[in-house]
Amino acid sequence: MRSSDLLVTGRRRAGLSQDELAGRLGRPQSTIARWETGQQHPPLESVIEALRACGLELTVGIARYDDSYDAQIARQLRLDPAERVKRLTPAWATEGFDPIGALAELAGQARFVVIGDVAGALHGSPVMLGARTLHVVPAETALGRIEQTARRLDAKPSAEGTAQTQRWTLPTGGELHVTPLPPGTRGYRDLARDAETMQIAPSTSVRVASLLDLIRIAEASPDAGARASVPALWATLEMRQRQAETTPAKTWQTATR
Repeated sequence: MRSSDLLVTGRRRAGLSQDELAGRLGRPQSTIARWETGQQHPPLESVIEALRACGLELTVGIARYDDSYDAQIARQLRLDPAERVKRLTPAWATEGFDPIGALAELAGQARFVVIGDVAGALHGSPVMLGARTLHVVPAETALGRIEQTARRLDAKPSAEGTAQTQRWTLPTGGELHVTPLPPGTRGYRDLARDAETMQIAPSTSVRVASLLDLIRIAEASPDAGARASVPALWATLEMRQRQAETTPAKTWQTATR
């Protein structure tokens, strides 16, 4: 876990710009930029101070080193994104829930960013998907098109939807959740900035929220299940960073925006 990642996650979760955080700390914006890009490594005290300025607290402790996720993540990263998701949903295949197929239908109709468990799996997280849910964040003008696509898929609005999330029950099982403003974020534009474009079919790509953004959403979530995914997401981020330092990016994966 890098100090730069902690700082980016905390600042974005607080909805602050680098200038705004710098003002709270009494430091130049250029210092915050160097910290977040890893050009300069701040001491732990400065990281704690910066996170407190974001209204957050860094919990620090010493525990036995745990690399239990590493072998599973390494196996996932040897697969392409669509295969990663399919590998984590074997029991659902006979029940008809197909997140990759649903994403392919949505991809040609509307702009959105994928979040939630499916997004984590696309990145290489090894955690089995705990619920049959595809979770997306629509662009400001895309909500109507997503609704039209859901109806074309014979999905039905769920009575369990809320003011924050529209839920659609898919005819083959599972749900499509459409959330314009996930916890800890400012919506589509906030997440699209660093989203990665991933190919999920021969001519179909989708934008997937970055691992850092998935972490901040999970940490800010009121759902205990979402928060439980945070260690696996951090472990996935760290392994991908190590691989990026030693091997060139694969052809199906674009540079982080």
